[in-house]
Amino acid sequence: MRDFITQNGVWVIGLALILGITSLTGCSTHYFLEGEALANRGEFTEAAAQFERALQGKKRQESYRALADIYQKLNAHERALMCMDSIIAFGGLTDEMHFDMAETLLALGRYDEARSLYESSAVTGSNDAEISKKRIASIGDLSERQKDSVNYRLRAVEIQSIEKKGLQIVSAASPFVLGDKMYFTAERPRRFSQRRGAETQYDNYTGNRLMDLWEAEIVDTAGLDSPILLKAKPVESLNTDLHDGFVAFVKGDTTGVISKTYVKEAPSFKEKIGLEAGSEDLKSIQLFDARLVADSLGQLNWVTGNRLRFCDERYMFAHPAYSPNGNSLYFTSDKPGGYGGMDLWRVDREGDGWGTPKNCGSEVNTSEDEAFPSMRHADTLYFSSDGHLSLGGLDIVYATKQSTSGAWSEINDRLPYPINSPRDDFGVLLDETGDGGYFSSDRTGVDALYHYHGYDSDVILNVQTLHDSDGSIWPGLVTDLVTVRSYLGDTEVADQTFVSNDMGEWSTVVERGANYLINCPGSAGYTPELFEVTSDQDVKAITVIVRIPMIIEVGCKDATACNYAPDALLEDDSCIYSDGKFDCDGICIEDGDGDGVCDVDEISGCTSIHACNYDPKATDEDDSCEYMTCIDVAVVDPIEPGKMVELKIQWDYNRYVVREADLSELARFATYMLSNMDVNVLLVSHCDTRATSGFNDELSANRASAVKKKLVSLGVAAERLISFGASEQFPLNECGSDVECSEEKHQENRRTTAKILRAEESVTVHQVLDGETLGSIAIKYDVRVFDIKAWNGMNDVKLRVGQQLLIYLSE
Repeated sequence: MRDFITQNGVWVIGLALILGITSLTGCSTHYFLEGEALANRGEFTEAAAQFERALQGKKRQESYRALADIYQKLNAHERALMCMDSIIAFGGLTDEMHFDMAETLLALGRYDEARSLYESSAVTGSNDAEISKKRIASIGDLSERQKDSVNYRLRAVEIQSIEKKGLQIVSAASPFVLGDKMYFTAERPRRFSQRRGAETQYDNYTGNRLMDLWEAEIVDTAGLDSPILLKAKPVESLNTDLHDGFVAFVKGDTTGVISKTYVKEAPSFKEKIGLEAGSEDLKSIQLFDARLVADSLGQLNWVTGNRLRFCDERYMFAHPAYSPNGNSLYFTSDKPGGYGGMDLWRVDREGDGWGTPKNCGSEVNTSEDEAFPSMRHADTLYFSSDGHLSLGGLDIVYATKQSTSGAWSEINDRLPYPINSPRDDFGVLLDETGDGGYFSSDRTGVDALYHYHGYDSDVILNVQTLHDSDGSIWPGLVTDLVTVRSYLGDTEVADQTFVSNDMGEWSTVVERGANYLINCPGSAGYTPELFEVTSDQDVKAITVIVRIPMIIEVGCKDATACNYAPDALLEDDSCIYSDGKFDCDGICIEDGDGDGVCDVDEISGCTSIHACNYDPKATDEDDSCEYMTCIDVAVVDPIEPGKMVELKIQWDYNRYVVREADLSELARFATYMLSNMDVNVLLVSHCDTRATSGFNDELSANRASAVKKKLVSLGVAAERLISFGASEQFPLNECGSDVECSEEKHQENRRTTAKILRAEESVTVHQVLDGETLGSIAIKYDVRVFDIKAWNGMNDVKLRVGQQLLIYLSE
C-alpha cells in the first residue's frame, strides 16, 4: 500500500536523456541505466524488469541493490530478501542496508532475525537508529501484545464485480459505508487500448490501472466464520483515468470531500521541449469538494467540485476523514511543517470554507509515515503508522484526546493480530457499535478488505452427574474433563479432574468452539460422548448432563505394591514396586543422617557451595569448610572463575540501602566487570542472626537486589548478575541467636560477596511458595534434595514461604 502514502504522478523526460539511453552499446549496462531512469520516474514495476535483465552483466551487484529497494517499495518482501541474500553472497550489506533487511524480515514475521539487524542499526548513529530502537521495543512487546489475539476474529471480504462490461479488480482498500452501500478504492488489471502504442494510465508501483472508486451492496453471509460478500461496480460519475477515491462525509449529509489526482492544464509542445532532462510534470493527489446529486432515475451519485483552497499541487493531500460533527477535516499530507514522511493534519470549517491546516502534533506524528485517519468518536483518532510500535509495515493505531487541553495524547499502538500483521494494515472503518470494523491489509501480498469483530472465547460449562437408573443426583463423583484436539488426530489432552458437589454439579470455563469429553474413571458401563462448545457469541453458558450406570473400582490389588488400591474389585495390572534402594515415595530406605542421600552413596567433604574448599562431589559434611582463604578485594585485574570476592560493603542494622561511602567499592567492581565482559556474577548477601529467619530472608534478598541495581546503574548488564539472599545460613563467626556478640562481630556476618561464575555454571534463585517442599522443588529443577540443602546451608527440610533457595542447574 506504499503507493497510497507516496507522491504519485506522471513524469516527462527531457530529450537529452532519451537520446543518451538509445546510444548505449553494452546490453547489461543499457538495461541497468534504463532501470535507473524508470525508477527515478517512480515506474518501479517496469524498472524491476530492466534490473532483472541487467543481473547477467557487470552491473549484477548494483542491480541486486536496486531490486531490493524496489521490491521493498512494492511490498514484495520475499523477492527483496532474495536480492539481499545475493548481495551478501557477492560482497555484503552496507550499514544502511542492515535496517532495510531488518524491515523486510519484520514484514515476513521473522522477528528474531529482524531484532539482530535492528540492534546493529541502532548503534550506528544513522538516521534509522531511533526507529530501530522502536522496532526492538515492538518485537520485545510481541508476546504481551498477542495475549489479546483470542479476543478477535477475522472475516474475509469477497468482492463480486457486477459491472456490465465485466470489469475485474486486483486489489481493494480503504472502505467506508454510506447508508446500505460500501465504497472502497480498487485497482483494475493493466489494459492496452486497440491503437498501437497507446496505453491507459497505470500505477507506477504495481503496473495496474490507477485507483478507482467502487460502490457495493453488502451481503453478510451467515456465520462469523463465513466471508462477507460485496456485489460491486465502479462509480462512473467520479472515476477518471487517474487516481480517484477516499470520500469523506458526515452521515445524513449530501456533501463531502474526495481525494483524487489533480490535473493542471497541459503544457504546450514548446514548453515540453524546454524542459530539462529528468524534469517532471507531477500530477499529485489533492482534496476536492464532492456532493451527492440525484440522476433522472433518482439514484444518488457523487460529483466532484472545486479543489480545497489550502491544497498545493507540490505536495500530496489525501485520505480525508471528517470529525463526527463534521466541523473538522483530517487528512494525510507531506506538506512542510510536519515531522517527517507523511503526517496527519486537521483543518476546521470557517464559514462556507476551510481554515488553515494544523499538524496533529508529535504524539500522533513521527519521523516515519502516518496516514489513513478515521474517527467514530470525537475523542479517538484511528490511523495507520510505521513509526509507532509495529508488528511490521503500517499498523492500525489510535490516539485519545486529553479532556482538559483537547490535544491528542496517549497512543495505543499495541492492537494485536489479527487486526495488525507483519505487512501493511490500514484504512479502518469502525462499526456503529465499536466492537469491530472493516479495514485493509496486504498481508497476503495484495491489498484486500477484511472485517474484524470482538470475540468472547470463554463459555461456562455446567455439568450435572446423575444415576442412569433413576435420574437421581450423584454427589461426590470424580469425573475428568478432557479437551480433544482434532488436529492431533483426536488425541485426548489437558485432563482436568472435578468432584460433583452435594447437588451432583460442577462448573468450569471452557473454550468456545472446542471439543470435549467427560470421562468417569472406574465406571464399567459409561461411554463418554464428544461434545462441541458452540461458537455462537450470544451463548454464554451450556449444560451437559452425565448419566452414570454404576461404578466399579479397578486398580492394583497386591498389598505389597506401592500403588495398592484396597477398594479395587478388578485387577488392572498397574502394580508398581520398590527397587530395594528407595521406598515407594522415592526416599532412601537406608539413610542414617536423613539428608536424602542413601548411605551407600555418601561422600565426605565440605558441602557448602560458598566455602573456599567446597567439594562438589561431597554429600556428607565433615566440618572442614572454611571461608577466609579465598576472599579477595575486588580489583580491575582478572579474577579466577569460581573465586569468591568480598565486596567491602557495610550494612546498617536491619536496613538494605547501599551507603554512599560504599559506592566507590561498587564502582571498582563495576569497572572490573566492564573490563571482563565474559564474566557473570552471583551476588550473595548475608545477615546476622538477631532477627527472625523470615525477616532475614527478606532483608538479605533486598540487600543483594540493592547491590545488583547499583551495579546496573553503573553500566553492568542486568543479565550478567544474579542476586541471592542467603539469610543467616552462612555465619563467619560464633554469633548465633543465643550468643552475645559485639556490633563489630555482627557486622562481619552482614556481608555481601560476589562469586565469579565458571563458564559452565548455570544458577537460578527459587523463591519458596506456600505448600512447596524440598522434594517438589528438587523435582522441578531435576536436582537432589541433598544438593539443595548443601547449596543453601540447610540443616533440616523445613522451608519458609518467601525464602530464597540457590539452585545450580545441570548444563
